[in-house]
Amino acid sequence: MKNFRAYIMENSGWLVVNLFLALVMIATMLLNGIPAYEIGYGMLLCIFVSVTAAVVGYGRHCECFRQLEALRKNITVVLNEMKAPEYMYETYYQDCIRALVQEKDRIQNELLRRQKDMSAYYSMWVHQIKTPIAALKILIDEEAAAYLELDEVEENDTRVINVRQKHSELFRIEQYVDMALQYTRLGAETNDFVFEKVTLDNVIKASIHKYAKQFIYKQLRLTYTPQDIMAVTDKKWLGFVLDQLLSNAVKYTKQGGVTIRVCHGQQPCHHAPSEEGEKTAEQKHWYDKPRAVCDEEVRIVIEDTGIGIRAEDLPRVCEKGYTGYNGHADKYSTGIGLYLCQAILDKLGHPFSITSEQGSGTRVEIVIRSNDY
Repeated sequence: MKNFRAYIMENSGWLVVNLFLALVMIATMLLNGIPAYEIGYGMLLCIFVSVTAAVVGYGRHCECFRQLEALRKNITVVLNEMKAPEYMYETYYQDCIRALVQEKDRIQNELLRRQKDMSAYYSMWVHQIKTPIAALKILIDEEAAAYLELDEVEENDTRVINVRQKHSELFRIEQYVDMALQYTRLGAETNDFVFEKVTLDNVIKASIHKYAKQFIYKQLRLTYTPQDIMAVTDKKWLGFVLDQLLSNAVKYTKQGGVTIRVCHGQQPCHHAPSEEGEKTAEQKHWYDKPRAVCDEEVRIVIEDTGIGIRAEDLPRVCEKGYTGYNGHADKYSTGIGLYLCQAILDKLGHPFSITSEQGSGTRVEIVIRSNDY
């Protein structure tokens, strides 16, 4: 019905002209004494021809409309699928479309070129900046060794504390450098995802080793029981996600500790107290996507006893650049870490969920499904 109304509106001018001409011809023939039955016969013949032409024209109109709808859904093949023009204005329209497609391709190629140049620049910058970072680390280690050799220097000595702070700040720089590199790689047209069956214990231990000094400096407890569980994933990208989650856990935990668990399917993967009853009214959840627990999946859970996340911030913590209340309290927060975690886990096909209670800690769960591969 919508197409029919559009067709009538487009041809309303010709319909009015034809109706006016028909009335003029009828009046002329009546004035010349032509019998009414002969005029009626001629009018019926004209109406039949007009209706036939209108039906044929409407069919062509609908066919053209269907072709345009198909082209709009797949505009990339518009140059090859356009029908031959019947009128001069159609030729001009098609020329305009070709010019627009060519301009779009030029802009797209230019953007891709700039993106590749920027990615190459960031990769070069990251590898170059690692050299002075490594040199600084050696110098700080030598300074720490020199202080510890002195008998009168204690663990709470100001000089030792300063060395530890230097280590922490240098470690923070390394994190930001690595984050910048992964951010550019993640947005690239191609990626280096390699899916294989890996032992999760090796990936988790590598992240724990990286943050071992941070746990010691802040005197936080780390609870992890190694398990011989394997899953199909990309160990490098999964390791980067675990690094970010551990970084957040250490950053926002002032006392207590962090617990890491790995479990199969529907096995319990949480604290025993949580099994005894319902969660408190303030405890909130955020899920990347709804899912049902199955026996073929492997779950990695990271829990901390930190400051937690406010209920109003929880649905937005994975938005790019969103820092929330905790980010405003911590001036070093970038709002990129959890965004990268969600983006990477989306590409890996691993569902991701966060449970948090303000003032009581945060629980993050990663699910690796074996039947996804």
